[in-house]
Amino acid sequence: MRKAMICVCVMLAMVQVWPMLFGHRAGEASAASSERAAQPKLIPAVATAKIVPAKVSMPAGGAPKSCYKQYQAAFAVCAKDDQACHIKTADQWDLCEATGFWPS
Repeated sequence: MRKAMICVCVMLAMVQVWPMLFGHRAGEASAASSERAAQPKLIPAVATAKIVPAKVSMPAGGAPKSCYKQYQAAFAVCAKDDQACHIKTADQWDLCEATGFWPS
C-alpha cells in the first residue's frame, strides 16, 4: 500500500510540474496573446425594457391561507397512489414557504 501511495504522489507531482517544464513555447504564447489583446472586447447589450413587478392577487376570502393548509388541501385532492401529484404538491409547498405565495 505504501508503494502505491508513493507511486500516486509521484504521478500527481509529474502532472503538476509537466506543463511548467514542457508546456508551450514562449514565441507561440506571446503571438497568440498579442492577437487576442488587439481584438476589441465585445460587451453584450443591456436590456432597455422596463421591468414591471408581477401583481399578486389575494384570495377572495381576504387574508391568505397558510402554506401548510394549502398543502393539506392540495394533498387531499391527490389520489392515494399518485406519487407525481404528491411530489408536485410538496414542491408547491416548498415554493410557498420560500416566496409566501402558493404557486398557481
